[in-house]
Amino acid sequence: MFSNLYPPVVSGSSTQSSFLSRELARRQCQVAVITAKVTEDSKEYEEVDGVHVYRLPAIRLPKMPISFNFPWLSYTFTPGNLRRIEEIIKRHTPDVLHLHNHMFDLALSAVLMQKRSKKPLVITIHTIIKHAQSCYNLLLYPADRLLFKHLVINRADALICPDLNIKDYARDVFGKSDAVLVPYGIGLPETTIDELVKQLRTKYHLNGKRVILSLGHVHAIRNRQDLIKALPGVLEVFPNTVLLIVGSVADDSPAALSRELGVHESVILTGHVPHSEVSAYLALANLEAHWLTQDVPQKTSLGIASLEAMGAGKVVLAAANEDTYGPGVLKNGRNIVLVEPGNPRQLARTIIELLSDEERCRVIGNEAYRTIKEHFSWDSVCDRTLDLYREVLRKRVQ
Repeated sequence: MFSNLYPPVVSGSSTQSSFLSRELARRQCQVAVITAKVTEDSKEYEEVDGVHVYRLPAIRLPKMPISFNFPWLSYTFTPGNLRRIEEIIKRHTPDVLHLHNHMFDLALSAVLMQKRSKKPLVITIHTIIKHAQSCYNLLLYPADRLLFKHLVINRADALICPDLNIKDYARDVFGKSDAVLVPYGIGLPETTIDELVKQLRTKYHLNGKRVILSLGHVHAIRNRQDLIKALPGVLEVFPNTVLLIVGSVADDSPAALSRELGVHESVILTGHVPHSEVSAYLALANLEAHWLTQDVPQKTSLGIASLEAMGAGKVVLAAANEDTYGPGVLKNGRNIVLVEPGNPRQLARTIIELLSDEERCRVIGNEAYRTIKEHFSWDSVCDRTLDLYREVLRKRVQ
């Protein structure tokens, strides 16, 4: 597997690539992951849960507005790293190459190794390339529709899309109507360490508070402004409410807005936390809420963080496409609560109604848990992924 983003990096695609590699290893597959070494204390090689992890020397790139000030960008496409990758491939003799994310530079390495090794290449598209500011799209759109399409996407033996919105994106932008839908796998949270929950309650002064949890990095298209604008109305009814935003902060607007509205004492931005602590934060939450603001809800998917919150039996508020995983999987008011973006007054009323009705929250949370267990289990995801590997191998020998 190739993935620029891999633990200790915390991101949705990092979580998916690491969990998928681990689950495949549990099925007696030999899995080697090639990623970027973006922290000094990361090992260049280690075996974790049966997965061989190789981290290439990388140049850490600066945060840039065009990439939402994402802190983990790196450059690995060097002659030395290409030689290292070839040695890794010769050592492990893989049957299939699997690339996660089509827009980072390991995509170029994966395509080059496909050509040299004659192995089939599967690509998982995790992200729709679109910026909140239209001026950046003048650069991103041509890069996506021309450069990435011809250098990367068109080289794939198969494309994987985690939801129908990204599947539509693959069809409309890249002309790929045969992309395969394989949803994200969600591991149901392990037993939470009670001591960590206690520590977090003390650290953030959460005892006796109602907690609206918002998981995920803070950037231009995940800026939480709707939630912050709704907070004054919520505080009028439930003055002990706290908005706990968990994730690295690459946009100052949420903090500035909370000060402007006078609710800064009720807004906590934790910054980066390890993924291993997410279940503890979920244990603190009454509700989980966040959504992207780059598109209309009909073209917006749930993030991994929302799915993990559903797997923990929490009520999730989202502005998303109800049919993003197929008709009937998400059911508004039954296993998720869908909201209208840009309408903080209505959002405040929805939050107040939920906080006022613990039984309704319990029922929705239980349905959310069952939905994740039924549709997003790692057993199902591994079966579908292995079936696709077999299919591309079969086509190669024909």
